[in-house]
Amino acid sequence: MAKESQMQLRLPSAEDSLTAILKLAGEACNINCYYCYEKRKPYPDERWLSPEVLDSFLRAGRGRPMRVVLHGGEPLLIGVKRMRALLEVLGAYPGPLEVTMQTNGMLLNDSWLDLFDELCPGIDIGVSVDGPRSANSYRVDYRDMPTFDKVLRGIELLRARGRSIALCVTVTNLVLQRAAETMAMVAGFPHVRAVRLSPCLDYNVTTLKFPKGNAKSLQLLNGSGQGAAGWATTPMEYAEFVAGCFDSWREGHFRQFILEPIFSIMLHFVEADVALTDWSEKKEPFIVSLYPDGTIGASEEISTPDARIGSTDTVTDLNDVIMFQRNPELRQGMSSLLEVCSSCTHVGVCCGGSLADRLRLVNTGWEGEYCASRRWLIDYVGEHCGRFGADLDAIRESVAHGGPAPRGEGRAH
Repeated sequence: MAKESQMQLRLPSAEDSLTAILKLAGEACNINCYYCYEKRKPYPDERWLSPEVLDSFLRAGRGRPMRVVLHGGEPLLIGVKRMRALLEVLGAYPGPLEVTMQTNGMLLNDSWLDLFDELCPGIDIGVSVDGPRSANSYRVDYRDMPTFDKVLRGIELLRARGRSIALCVTVTNLVLQRAAETMAMVAGFPHVRAVRLSPCLDYNVTTLKFPKGNAKSLQLLNGSGQGAAGWATTPMEYAEFVAGCFDSWREGHFRQFILEPIFSIMLHFVEADVALTDWSEKKEPFIVSLYPDGTIGASEEISTPDARIGSTDTVTDLNDVIMFQRNPELRQGMSSLLEVCSSCTHVGVCCGGSLADRLRLVNTGWEGEYCASRRWLIDYVGEHCGRFGADLDAIRESVAHGGPAPRGEGRAH
């Protein structure tokens, strides 16, 4: 096991690459997932990200390397015409730029893929789907009706157009007993190169909107906003599910697609670089979010305390805000979390976990379990990954050349 090490909040330098989450449609979405964290945020109103706001943000980037994520809500709600204007602005950025998109896939059609082929052929696309059909019951439309079949149509269209994709699976309590079934489902998509199992550790979260069609279900699952939300898993339940997926993946699927966070844990074992924020020393300070009104925030998953760090109206250089100069409370909160990690024997692999999740879990019944579950998962993977041997190099090579690998930004939408 990794030796103890001093953990401090690492802040980006002027040369470091940033991940920029572009909230193209704010919280607006064509579906109403019960667990959607965007719908818990107070938005002044719903609007589209304009080319002017995006241009101001990119100018403040001053040519530094960026990984841009087209996000939402649902990013495709902005329509082809608005997206074209944004892609043209992105195409004029003077520095290194990688473009990815996280979508529920339901609005994809040939017009969208023609646009990406024309203006952004290298875009990596991630699609949100929460495992087998029965595990997707929290991913519904505004009439509380299933969305699974429409998501599958989008995934199939991407295959037909020759695009490799990543899948993001939000692990709710509905999928906990379906680890092998989930891995088999992913394996059934030959164009999926990576899958990320994203924890849904929702505790003391408040649902702000109860649309008429969903109100009964939402009130039942999270009416009080206290304790564990009705769709959530405990930290240990999540870890055990990931371990079950690992068992299935290493027995039959590891040559076909990357499984996160398992792959990141294994990379730590061979002292390789890790990109996944939850398992890397480069954590939430390396992620900024841009909202339609020009607000610049920290990682979009951070809800407590307020994640605002600036605005395109006043920020002309991102270096003026990315060290939380305008939000010292947030910086101190994250620093304090990492300080307690220094005495942990697993810190060299865990790297302090997700600071967004940990901020929400402070002083709750899950705070200690969060750390214990990660230690347990690290030990489990360490005990069972020996059979890979040289195959770990082959897996790493497939990520580098075979397609997108999901990173640490954003739960499935």
